[in-house]
Amino acid sequence: MNQMEGKDKYVRNVFNTIAPKYDLMNLLMTWGMLPGWQKFMLQKTGVKPGDMCLDVCCGTGELAIKMSKLVGPEGKVWGLDFSENMLKIAREKVRKQGQENIQFIQGDALAIPFKDNTFAAVTNGFALRNVTDIPKVISEMARVVKPGGRVVCLEVSRPKNMIFRLGFNIYFFKLIPLLGRIVDRGKAIDDKYPAYTWLPESLKTFPDQQELKAIFERAGLKDVAYFGLGGGVATVHIGVKPD
Repeated sequence: MNQMEGKDKYVRNVFNTIAPKYDLMNLLMTWGMLPGWQKFMLQKTGVKPGDMCLDVCCGTGELAIKMSKLVGPEGKVWGLDFSENMLKIAREKVRKQGQENIQFIQGDALAIPFKDNTFAAVTNGFALRNVTDIPKVISEMARVVKPGGRVVCLEVSRPKNMIFRLGFNIYFFKLIPLLGRIVDRGKAIDDKYPAYTWLPESLKTFPDQQELKAIFERAGLKDVAYFGLGGGVATVHIGVKPD
């Protein structure tokens, strides 16, 4: 098994393990700012009633469900994820809310199972750090979005302000693993990192905003831009597919 295959299996097991408390931990880790970040992100998609959209690596479906409310009953949202346990929670949320314009499927972000030029917008939230090939995922997202449609990603980022960055490093690399040990008791996964030690570790080699912008551009997207949120601890990246 090569390193990339090992990462894929490990990350899948991480998310299957943390699924039951995933939403709670996301709120705690972002100090409750996540819903506001998602709202800003969805505004940047430009989706409107009747559109068909896709959320890649949808997790427990929070972003996809919010997007389904923007497209309305005449629209449709698909959520794609490789974690069975995450999708179980997402489907249960939809069942309880009685929504009929959203569907979740299991699949690989490296080979999105839809035809070219299908969606008005394709989104991804806090998932690029966990894939084995970031350029491939962005290329796949660009492939399935329609001409004129947008690829929009929300990711963790390091603040540029040195004081903010110092605080971020202490919080992200020291306190989040501690918080994770309280929530999941520091259980090692596949004899490797515990889940909430892995999440900070995954940022160490993650591209910065400018590098991600270049990846978007190499995928053929235009008008590529990014917007820092929460003092720079998160960033929304946007690219438009040429007509």
